[in-house]
Amino acid sequence: MPAQPTQQSRPAGPVAPPMPARPEESPIRVENFAGGSFVSGDESAAEFVSRVVQVVSWADRTRHGQGGSGEPPPREPEQPKGKKGGLLDDLARNTRSTTFDLLAAGNRVWGRKEQERYEKAHAEWTVAYQEWERRNGSGTRQPNPLVLLVGEPHTGQRRLWRSVRDALGAAEVSFEDFVTVGAAEVLGDDDSAGDALRRFVSRCTDPAMILVEDVEPLLEKDLTGVVRALRDYAHDQSSCRLLVLAGTERAVERLRTEAPDLLSSVLQYRMPRFTRPAHAAALLDVVAAERSFVLPPDVRDRLAQLANLSAGARGVEALLDAAGREAVASGPSADGRIHLAPQHLAPLVAAAQQRGGRPIEELLAELDGMIGLDSVKQRVRALVAEAQIDARRRDAGLPVATRSRHLVLTGNPGTAKTTVARLVGKIYQALGMLPKGHVVEVARPDLVGEYVGETSKKTRAVCERASGGVLFIDEAYSLALDKDDDYGREAVAELLLQMENHRDDLIVFAAGYPKEMDGFLETNPGLRSRFASKIEFPDYTADELAGIYRVLAKGQGYDLADDLLAQLPEAMRQIPRGRGFANGRSARGVLETTIGKQSARLAAQPDAPASALSTLVAADLPDRGESGVAVTDDAGPRRGLDDLLAELDGMIGLDAVKERVRALVAGARMDARRRKAGLPVGASSRHLVFTGNPGTAKTTVARLMGRLYRELGLLSSGHLVEVARPDLVGEYLGQTSPKTREVCERALGGVLFIDEAYNLVQVYGSGGADYGDEAVAELLVQMENHRDDLIVIAAGYPADMDRFLDVNAGLRSRFGGTVEFADYTDEQLAAIFTAMTTQRGYRLAPELAAALPAVMAGLDRGSGFANGRSARGLLEQAIAAQALRLAGPDVDLESVDDAELTLLTPADLPPHG
Repeated sequence: MPAQPTQQSRPAGPVAPPMPARPEESPIRVENFAGGSFVSGDESAAEFVSRVVQVVSWADRTRHGQGGSGEPPPREPEQPKGKKGGLLDDLARNTRSTTFDLLAAGNRVWGRKEQERYEKAHAEWTVAYQEWERRNGSGTRQPNPLVLLVGEPHTGQRRLWRSVRDALGAAEVSFEDFVTVGAAEVLGDDDSAGDALRRFVSRCTDPAMILVEDVEPLLEKDLTGVVRALRDYAHDQSSCRLLVLAGTERAVERLRTEAPDLLSSVLQYRMPRFTRPAHAAALLDVVAAERSFVLPPDVRDRLAQLANLSAGARGVEALLDAAGREAVASGPSADGRIHLAPQHLAPLVAAAQQRGGRPIEELLAELDGMIGLDSVKQRVRALVAEAQIDARRRDAGLPVATRSRHLVLTGNPGTAKTTVARLVGKIYQALGMLPKGHVVEVARPDLVGEYVGETSKKTRAVCERASGGVLFIDEAYSLALDKDDDYGREAVAELLLQMENHRDDLIVFAAGYPKEMDGFLETNPGLRSRFASKIEFPDYTADELAGIYRVLAKGQGYDLADDLLAQLPEAMRQIPRGRGFANGRSARGVLETTIGKQSARLAAQPDAPASALSTLVAADLPDRGESGVAVTDDAGPRRGLDDLLAELDGMIGLDAVKERVRALVAGARMDARRRKAGLPVGASSRHLVFTGNPGTAKTTVARLMGRLYRELGLLSSGHLVEVARPDLVGEYLGQTSPKTREVCERALGGVLFIDEAYNLVQVYGSGGADYGDEAVAELLVQMENHRDDLIVIAAGYPADMDRFLDVNAGLRSRFGGTVEFADYTDEQLAAIFTAMTTQRGYRLAPELAAALPAVMAGLDRGSGFANGRSARGLLEQAIAAQALRLAGPDVDLESVDDAELTLLTPADLPPHG
């Protein structure tokens, strides 16, 4: 088994425990130990083992009188080994030989000299030892450090623990007992995890080297008690035990929260992540060499990808062994070794696709079953096809292009972005691209801190929690709304780092409004390259919202009556599509209001049958103005196309306008028919320019066109929002774009009518324009973003509108045509006057009716002329004159005949009429 690292050890002496390092991607290293190989994490395992040996050896010396500073004590001189007298003295006495006498005398002289040298050396040693004791007193004895191995279970903790054990043995640091135990076994039935840990440690023969695996249950049970016990062990100068803990990042976070000072003194090592294909591939090479398997690179890489679904190092080894069994079953090789080939992985690939309990076909069927979202479904299926082809190329030994799987999801609220993200996570898990496939949903508050240094930690912790699955960031653009937002930029920078560090086991989905997300991607050069793909989520149509309503109602146990089903699409069309519109959530709001009204209705019917409790009827639908339903900007009740065209034909004059509108309607109907027949339909802009003088019914026709387009299915609600320059242009820098955007969002689903649109761009004497340019630019953006559910009609004088279309290169191409509104003739103005008179409950005297064309001919058609509005002004003057005539100070109003009250005569016209 792995033992002492072969790399050179550091010099002896105390080493400060390392602080937890910022996770950064480092090259994959396979390091050789005495008994085998080890796949290192971000830090060198050999260097970590060397550091542990250095610190433990130093602490061991301090406890055994070998110097608290690591300085060994001076060596005590040895006493002379010669005995007094000895053999030569005996021979001299017994033989009386002069020779032996001389030798014995010389020996005695040598012995005296040796004794003198020893006494002198001992005296010097005594002084040196006293000085050493002064420098290295008993108070410097050091406890053994705590060791923490951080990583998911079964990622090599035991192998590294054995390496430390063997390395300490080679450094002559001995232990009486070696124990590995799980936290659950330590805890048993004890309620106090701290006491349970103390009892278990006390039962081990001291000195013991103890590995406690999966330490989280101890911390969850009794964090305070366990921390208290660990503090005692960290300061125990008398025991020689070495306590090694193994846990995940969650354990580190718990200790950091409860005891940051204790954690800072712990020797930490972060294990490799074998859900990363690179680490898994390195481990496969190591294990294959140990088993004498022949493992080609293409087979190894495919196994490494499958390891995303495995349980740590054990799972990786199990995959290799399973492939080995398949290879053995296929027959012996010529050289007697086990050669792994792509065909031996087929059962493993099939099992991976079933991992998580649902096959890929079932997940795609669930996607297809979602209401609407046709373009989204098509895009997701394309991503799935890419992944499947990549897997086939990999199995065939062909090169596979590196792809970014991170996505930008754009669309308005309630368009099922989160639901699709969860489904895509499961699909990627089934394809073997993610080990877990779970989704972690966050927003700005989950990533951005409140003080310096907190943001990176929060963002990093969120990414760790999402590792193996999908990180879904809602309204991601809020991280970079302000260029001076340092905390938001810090979160983005940390996010990019973690996306790189976890590129094999983390997919990030950033969601938000289309324009805002485009701006977000420009805030950091690394964002757009990381998010290579975009999925656009369109708003739901009224019919799709009705379908969502039905599904939600069924899910809550309600039946829908036939009358409610008949009115449901119209109720969905009445949902205002402004800033508060939330698609599916708006449909849920209508359902909740419906249920509330049903409850109020049934409360007044105590004898209603039980079946009524689960039945919603049309009377329960919210009325206009109630929750979820528009009270303003509404196009009114639905009317047939023929009825609306008849209203158009009934308008006075406007022959050219009527012809143009009918042509637009015919074109829209033809497009719909071609589309139904599967024929190509050319893209066309439905935005229009209305030119003409005031009072030529431009607003009336625009409102009618909204209703016509609603019946044709081109607009969801068909309402009209009428605005002018003050509604779009702000008074200070930065106010204009939000104002314009808010107006466009209020008009979604209908027609935005901009009267006197040329006033948006006003050039002053200095030649500079004002904020109107900003309004025009924002208007163009909104016209593009909402091209399928917003029609803009810009109205004004012909010459001014022509100049307006030239102020921005994009304007003329956005507006698909011009409808010219001619001034009314005298006869048409007379007809308008007559129609208005009837609408207001008045009659015209025959002589007045005959004189009206001449009266209209006398109107001043100068700059103040307003066509129909001029006719209305003339009628109002006539009504005021009639009132003065019949109710003046000299008239008895009570004596006036009732018929006179409704009669207008030539006398009621202005003097110069």
